[in-house]
Amino acid sequence: MSRLRTVSIATLALALAAVPAGAKDKDETKVAPKIFQDVVDCRKIEADAERLACYDSKVASLESAQQNKQLYIADKEEVKKSRRGLFGLALPDLGIFGGDDEDDTDEDVIKQIEAVIKTVRTSSTGYVFTLEDGAVWAQTEDRYPGITPKAGHKILIKRAAMGSYVGSVEGRPSFRIKRRID
Repeated sequence: MSRLRTVSIATLALALAAVPAGAKDKDETKVAPKIFQDVVDCRKIEADAERLACYDSKVASLESAQQNKQLYIADKEEVKKSRRGLFGLALPDLGIFGGDDEDDTDEDVIKQIEAVIKTVRTSSTGYVFTLEDGAVWAQTEDRYPGITPKAGHKILIKRAAMGSYVGSVEGRPSFRIKRRID
């Protein structure tokens, strides 16, 4: 693979992953990490040999930072997978998975998940579901879900009003549900 193609791929990967850690205000301008901006700034150099030397140097810094775990690179699919795994958890917005829902396009926001139930147990408020991906969801009301849930059944979990969630097993009536950490 040519050096210029390697630089372009590295630059693209970083562009997808570059998110400010502390941006809280939506009006605040998002600034890329300095190590990424240094690579982008190489484009301003007009002389080919100097520009290539700049890219070589800055990409080497990027590679070193990634190898030393000072820089993490994720493509859109990896971010989407991480968001799905965190669906339902009340976490602070760290800005590392693409910002908040209002900043994202509709296709980026996870509004629901469909999963297969791995295990089911009961609790004082109803059923507790462990999904195949290891996520644990618990019924928060004693409303009957219209079916006795079993391992292998499909469950659809959707965002509801005011940060709540509803679940439906095998297409039956919905019930309130929340994500748990067990």
